[in-house]
Amino acid sequence: MTSHTRIQGIHSPRLRNFIAFQRDPLQFLVDVLPEGDIVSLRTSAFRPTFIVNAPDFVQEILVAKDGWFRKGRSSAVLRRTVGDGLLTTENPVHQQQKKTMTPAFYKERIRAYCDIVAEEARKTAASLREGEPVAMHELMMKLTLGIIARSMFATDVEDRKAELADAVDVTIRQSARTLFSPIVLPFGVPTRGNRQHRGAIRTLEEMVYGVIRDARAHPGRYADTLLGLLLDARREDGRPLPDAEIRDQLMTMLLAGHETTANALVWVWESLARVPEAEAAFHAELDRIDESRTVEGQDDAESPYDRYRRLPYTQQVVQETLRLYPPAWIILREAKREVELLGERFPADSSFLISPYALHRNERVFGDALSFRPERFAGEQAGWPKFAYFPFGGGSRGCIGSQFAILEAVLILAELGSRFRFLRTDETPAVPEPLVSLRVKGSLTMVPVRRERESGLP
Repeated sequence: MTSHTRIQGIHSPRLRNFIAFQRDPLQFLVDVLPEGDIVSLRTSAFRPTFIVNAPDFVQEILVAKDGWFRKGRSSAVLRRTVGDGLLTTENPVHQQQKKTMTPAFYKERIRAYCDIVAEEARKTAASLREGEPVAMHELMMKLTLGIIARSMFATDVEDRKAELADAVDVTIRQSARTLFSPIVLPFGVPTRGNRQHRGAIRTLEEMVYGVIRDARAHPGRYADTLLGLLLDARREDGRPLPDAEIRDQLMTMLLAGHETTANALVWVWESLARVPEAEAAFHAELDRIDESRTVEGQDDAESPYDRYRRLPYTQQVVQETLRLYPPAWIILREAKREVELLGERFPADSSFLISPYALHRNERVFGDALSFRPERFAGEQAGWPKFAYFPFGGGSRGCIGSQFAILEAVLILAELGSRFRFLRTDETPAVPEPLVSLRVKGSLTMVPVRRERESGLP
């Protein structure tokens, strides 16, 4: 290393770093942010570990030289639940899987999904009772679960939402415990956690394999879905995908496709309740759109997708929430071999920790980085470096459903926010919990209060 190296070291003892990260990984990553662009972290005797704090290094790892890296331990842990799905495979398998699944997220498909999002959100709104406290995480999980099942699998899970949502919650918690545990026992060891995890997987698999069987018997029902694409897909030798491979992709989408969005939505409602100016601007935009629809006689004619395009501030609310509380709060990479990044050399098997949560709090980029200020996305982002803001990762492994996720969140906010305000039941600050994705710790309880402009809405 030269005197001009951008790699800085932490000189505190290895054990102290390890304990600090285990105790509060989010705060540890934020505290390390000012230490340097690349921080050498003395936490492991087995492999060099680095925290990446500079957007240009993030771009090098995720985009310019992504072929030099593997996901490593994170894939091994998630594979217990989702198998060899899009989240866990490496190239060239990952590349082929993404090619097969991408048409499910083409613009015309997403427009069709919008109708499902609006319908499910309206059902959720109809289930709410003014003044009756609701657990927001459970509410949003059930809502987004219904959306992903209908849009991707053409399956209505209304009668099993609670059971399936609980199973997803168990898999997420157990995966997080395993991912950050210093000692990982084999999945077959009958610990209490492993037994719960395997039971949750069986619950999800029962639904998934049932859908696959029905789809093979009645393929026409699933023609315009992700499941339909997987049924039509062929391997290089011309054979169709086996049920086990389709299972892995559906399990991946079931978990990654709704839990992350649900968590983000909980943070939106919490942030709006905490920042009255943002909540007022949010409701004002919804009221303007509803008034114009009534005046123009578009109440029934305007599609959910067209409504989405008329909600720029609500889109900014979602973007700002993803800045402060990105579901993918950490991205892990391991170097397959010795690699040079922007003039710095790193040995083979080096581990890299990239935290959108920490980088999105960089005051040199965002100024008032800790403030919830959605209007920063009305133009300020043009001056940000690439990968200063990257809630969906980037490169070949960037989130395949990022556009749908934004659109889904905006439409849910519009449908519920047109009818209700959601108020906190106490003033205790919400605390983030870094599991596989970032959620509010504990159960955030809020009270829906019907809005006056609600009267003309279905």
